[in-house]
Amino acid sequence: MLTPVPSLPKSDPLIAAAERFGQGKLANTRGKTFALAIMAGLYIGIAFTFYITVVTGAVDQSWGLTRLAGGLVFSLGLILVVLCGAELFTSTVLTVVPWANGRVSTGQMLRHWSLVFLGNLTGALTLVGLLMLANQGDLYGGQWGLSVMNLAQHKLEHSFMQAVALGILCNLLVCLGVWMSFSTKDPLGKALLLMLPVAMFVSTGFEHSIANLFLVPLGIAIRHSQEAVDWLRLGLEPSHFAHLTLASFLKNNLLPVTLGNIIGGAAMVGLAHWWIHGRTQTQSSSVPAQGEKIMINTKLTAGTLCHTLPLTIGPDTPVTQAAQQLLRRGCGAALVVENDKPLGFVDDQDLLRAYYLTEFEDTELMPVSKVMQPIRFSCDISEPLTRLACSLAVDEKTLYPVSEAGYLTSFNLDNLEQRAMNAIPQGSQLVVVTREGRLAGVIERRGVLAALTDEPWQQAPQETAEVA
Repeated sequence: MLTPVPSLPKSDPLIAAAERFGQGKLANTRGKTFALAIMAGLYIGIAFTFYITVVTGAVDQSWGLTRLAGGLVFSLGLILVVLCGAELFTSTVLTVVPWANGRVSTGQMLRHWSLVFLGNLTGALTLVGLLMLANQGDLYGGQWGLSVMNLAQHKLEHSFMQAVALGILCNLLVCLGVWMSFSTKDPLGKALLLMLPVAMFVSTGFEHSIANLFLVPLGIAIRHSQEAVDWLRLGLEPSHFAHLTLASFLKNNLLPVTLGNIIGGAAMVGLAHWWIHGRTQTQSSSVPAQGEKIMINTKLTAGTLCHTLPLTIGPDTPVTQAAQQLLRRGCGAALVVENDKPLGFVDDQDLLRAYYLTEFEDTELMPVSKVMQPIRFSCDISEPLTRLACSLAVDEKTLYPVSEAGYLTSFNLDNLEQRAMNAIPQGSQLVVVTREGRLAGVIERRGVLAALTDEPWQQAPQETAEVA
């Protein structure tokens, strides 16, 4: 539910997107979460299969360009995860943002992480089994399988702290890619934003825990499969890969890399951006002190505030007469109607402008249609108070400029309060309320303010002025 602008903590629209991202994931059922996590494990395994195929046999090629090509094709994995809505452990750690804002408990977040990790493992091992059944390791005279084993064994040669550091660097890039993808709704735009961060971490050799859940078990499976490896043809002995074991994988790679991934994604991306841009939510959403009045009744709707018999005037009503009606009835604005159809409204500012334009004379001759404002705000009678207040407070398209394709068209270094001053909506004095498409009444802006502050406010008398 939307909240009034003074309570909005977000000075960065990506923080809001990250919170929606995290809360959306945590709102899924366990069964759906596990199924989506299985798919993510498959997607990352597919991407690594692509990577191995590209780099295998590229001995005479440029080392850097070969790894760049491999990294670019590996980005397919994260692209599939983001665009298909799968649950990948290394990006789901961004649920730390709603956790930091107090939206979810620590236990709920950690249970979600564990379930996603288990699902990713299931998906990765499923693809390992399929590739072994397909005898994929025998490709290119067995060089494909040899590439897998060499890569897998290399990942087990890091020291504990080195593996942690490589895990931090990897997920720093993965989560930055995902974070950037929050800035657009366009699938192609998301894919392009993800490619370079992924290409960098892969080509540089940083460590991704879920990718390793696929690669290392595949390397172990190929090493122990007589059909997958022709050792004589490769000129090697099985002992060459003696360290490629499950125990070594868990101790020397998976544990430290997973720890590093959590630090790199949750702390260095999620919590870092929250600390910079989003901490005010914790302050604004804190529990009120004893005896402190809660400001907003979230059950209020437009129907609660609706003035069913507002002051109405005709478009030909003279400015002087309209001003008199406004003052006598104590209204902030009058609805201009013709044949029961709202045409616009006038408030005191409009009438003062009319006096200025006539040089304070002949206002009896100027009709209000010359100075009335068009109706820019209308809502259904069931519109929640907070949503209505948000619309009247700021023009969110100006505050958070986004193109039709979903791209942020500009960034502003001003804080939220400064930006909100430049996003004041025009014509917000009066809101037309409808029921099933027909006029039900109006709401004055001061009535919304009174409801937000829980202060008594006397509306204008429930009677209609004569329409001239």
